[in-house]
Amino acid sequence: MALLAGALPAAAVEEGAPAPAIVAAPLRAGTPPVSLAGLKGRVVYVDFWASWCVPCRNSMPVLDGLARRFGARGFSVVGVNKDTSLADAERFLRRVPVAFSLVSDADDAIARAFDVKAMPSGYLIDRGGVVRAVHRGFTPETAAALEREIERWLGP
Repeated sequence: MALLAGALPAAAVEEGAPAPAIVAAPLRAGTPPVSLAGLKGRVVYVDFWASWCVPCRNSMPVLDGLARRFGARGFSVVGVNKDTSLADAERFLRRVPVAFSLVSDADDAIARAFDVKAMPSGYLIDRGGVVRAVHRGFTPETAAALEREIERWLGP
């Protein structure tokens, strides 16, 4: 299945902007495609990662924990893989397993739609499809800020 991204101009997606409309092929066989429209009503973190991204080794387990912790309250993570080789992504996932949705972006369509500038990059999207936070890179401070932002946008 091909990746589809809305015909969007290459402009940085920042806080307050609508999230690009994307439909993406799953990275794992036997799982359905992922569309942001299909996740409307949930708070979503779209995370761009790759096997060669050193900070991704730290961010992926944190994101998996957040997805498990907040999933029942309406939070989802979509991991967008930037590897050109599926084997590289699979090798990474054997070392750093996660349970959240993973999609492939080998042709860069999704990264172009979001105008990704660093790896990893993450976009927190509210229930209405608006980007509420953008994180470039990943540190312990990023993890703490993201947790607070998730709590805020999920509400009581």
